[in-house]
Amino acid sequence: MFEEVTGSAAMAFLATRPTMIITTQNESLGLNAGVFGSWTNLSLREIGAAVSTQSDTYANMRRTGEFVVNIPGAGLVEKLALLAEALPPLESEVERAGLTQRPPITGQTPSIAECAAAVEFAFSREVEVGHHSFMIGRCRAGWIRGEFRDNDGRIDIFKAKVVRSFKYPLPLYHLPGEVLEG
Repeated sequence: MFEEVTGSAAMAFLATRPTMIITTQNESLGLNAGVFGSWTNLSLREIGAAVSTQSDTYANMRRTGEFVVNIPGAGLVEKLALLAEALPPLESEVERAGLTQRPPITGQTPSIAECAAAVEFAFSREVEVGHHSFMIGRCRAGWIRGEFRDNDGRIDIFKAKVVRSFKYPLPLYHLPGEVLEG
């Protein structure tokens, strides 16, 4: 069962700064995915992530004005390597990895149904930093699997088995007390 919320309440699903998958729509409406381990909450409604200006994720964010942050659990670590591979712009990493699209609550960009939670953002602005841009998004809505929501409305990182990047660029992730190889 999925629990949906609108507005800044969805930001509680990102409270632990886990590894995230950003989904965007490509020009043929396919679902693009990129894996990110370094990002930050900027306010109660905004996050920012450094995105390569040469990436499909960057181009899609600029073109569509939206993106979705998906929070994978430990069961998806092997898929993260597939999602991180560079594919031609109109090919979908999500389809290649055999993952399921979940329809958006707002906007046009789907999320990944196998994830523990997802938060939809409207792209608001960017700050250029070398070959990257710090892409800032404003929270619109989100969903979480009911069994992973704690009493405070946040994601329960232990039940969801939320992973964090451990040794970038190697595909190593950790859980409390564990290191997983993707």
